[in-house]
Amino acid sequence: MNNTVSLKLRENTMNNNKWTFTLLTAAVAALSGCGGGGGDGASDAHGFLSLGISDGPIHEAQKVCITFTDIELKPMNGASTTLTLSSPEKINLLDFQGTNTMPILTSEQLPAGQYEWMRLGVDAVRGSNGGMGDTGDPNVCDGEASYIVMNDNAVHNIYVPSGENNGLKLHGGYTVPVNDQVSLTAEFDLGKSMTAPPGQSPDVMLRPTIKLVNNNEVGTLTGQVANALAEADACQPSVYVFNDGVVPNGIEDEIEDADDPVATAMVAARDQADGTVQWHYTIGFLLAGHYEAAFTCDGSAFEPANGLPAQISTGATETVDFAAPTT
Repeated sequence: MNNTVSLKLRENTMNNNKWTFTLLTAAVAALSGCGGGGGDGASDAHGFLSLGISDGPIHEAQKVCITFTDIELKPMNGASTTLTLSSPEKINLLDFQGTNTMPILTSEQLPAGQYEWMRLGVDAVRGSNGGMGDTGDPNVCDGEASYIVMNDNAVHNIYVPSGENNGLKLHGGYTVPVNDQVSLTAEFDLGKSMTAPPGQSPDVMLRPTIKLVNNNEVGTLTGQVANALAEADACQPSVYVFNDGVVPNGIEDEIEDADDPVATAMVAARDQADGTVQWHYTIGFLLAGHYEAAFTCDGSAFEPANGLPAQISTGATETVDFAAPTT
């Protein structure tokens, strides 16, 4: 396995699994002075926040279990508010891919106004006992702390740098409107954020590079990949998406930079009624804009080398197909 671990997501419809929070009274009192995002600006103006978690897939893992403990929300002005779980919640990130999400908050009432950032508290400390007690069921996260189970059944503790103090801090402003709702998605991309740095085995590191997006500002990229590409020898078929003008390239280290892909997706086989197989991918929650998309078997060589243009529009689905080379 190279230093970058690629992750796989599977569809799941567990949309009724909800979290229970205790809203810290003192924090709410501090927050209420931030005022509304509109209306008369009264200090008691409130709105509603819904938050879901989604992920981009990897190839080598059976499950990626993250234990969440709380959510901290920081308004533009005033102290942060912490929503504390009544008990730690374990989520298998591989259960939520493409446009599927795990709802964490559903219409949570908060003081209206602009917020600076959000932090997801996680139990993910280096050298911890992540995975201890796991029963081996690929569909259940029943081990301790946060951990990853590879396809060869090896279990690795997951840690987040500075996670004990800062958790997964999601930068990016958002507004809770007065008497209205904002719906956000925390978009993990394990293909980008999960690495196994040399010298830190058996631990695996989860980089805190999670995107926070407004669901009203995003679109979806999907398409088909030619069998000749996806079924090449030793291929682990994936699609990488880059900012416009970036030449497709691999994820070289655990440090995020401007040339890294903004999203990755596994390419999955679909059995057709006539007995044939077609290969498809879907990437959800891309901010509207211009991108380059490219197919890869190994994360280093890309087809086509300069990528294909992808125009993402809000609320729309863009299709980009990858045909076999004609040479």
